[in-house]
Amino acid sequence: MQIPQVATERLLLRPFTEQDIDPLYQILQQPDILRYFPRTSAPPYEAVARLVNGQLKHWDDYRYGWWAVEWHDEPGLLGWAGLGYLPETGETEVAYLLRREVWGRGIATEASLTSLQFGFAGFDFPFIVGIAHPENIASQRVLEKSGLTFVERTVYFGMDCYRYVIQRNDFEM
Repeated sequence: MQIPQVATERLLLRPFTEQDIDPLYQILQQPDILRYFPRTSAPPYEAVARLVNGQLKHWDDYRYGWWAVEWHDEPGLLGWAGLGYLPETGETEVAYLLRREVWGRGIATEASLTSLQFGFAGFDFPFIVGIAHPENIASQRVLEKSGLTFVERTVYFGMDCYRYVIQRNDFEM
């Protein structure tokens, strides 16, 4: 599948390539970067390679997935953002992970809104979910700024989470 590339005011959301494996590996080695994920330890290099290749397959399987995120005018991986299919629930999730140096700049919200726009414009999703660890206040704020509403405390991936939802009709395209 030809994975689309999307430009925002500040960001370029583009397909992952093999060249992203090393920078993504470096991002995932940052202290506490995975603090609120089901697996909190940094993955080995081979697992990061599988993750990148798995995302390319995800695009083939579902026609959506995670993009590599970088500045619009400056190459260099900042992290990832996009949509993911959750096989355990049959839902589609908006998700993101960015290197620590760019936290607090609105990048996650910008990428999240772009991902939601892509999802609702290109698919018949009645809703899209967002998942945040109960202690991850920053991620909860990103979801709220992106228009998602807290619905319930539940379990995803064997981990206690807050589930947020945005209905198609509530998203302004």
